[in-house]
Amino acid sequence: MASTVERKCKNRSCGVAFIARTADVKRGWAKFCSKSCKATDQERRTHQYATYAQRRSTSDGDDLMGHIFESGYFGHGQE
Repeated sequence: MASTVERKCKNRSCGVAFIARTADVKRGWAKFCSKSCKATDQERRTHQYATYAQRRSTSDGDDLMGHIFESGYFGHGQE
C-alpha cells in the first residue's frame, strides 16, 4: 500500500486537513484538498474567469471570428 501523509489545504478559505500520497507530495502535487479548492485559489490569483466573463458580457455579437476552434466565416471551407 502507498504511504500517506496528512496535509493542510493551501486554499485560504478552506484549510481542511486531508490525506495525500507521499509520492504526490514529492512531485509537488497534493497542495489542495479538491479540484474546486484549487480552482478557487487560482481564480483569486489570476482573475482569469472574471476577465473571460467580462469580455463575453461586453461583446457586441458581431464578432466575425468567433471562437478560435469554431468553423465559421473564416473556417476551412466545410460550411
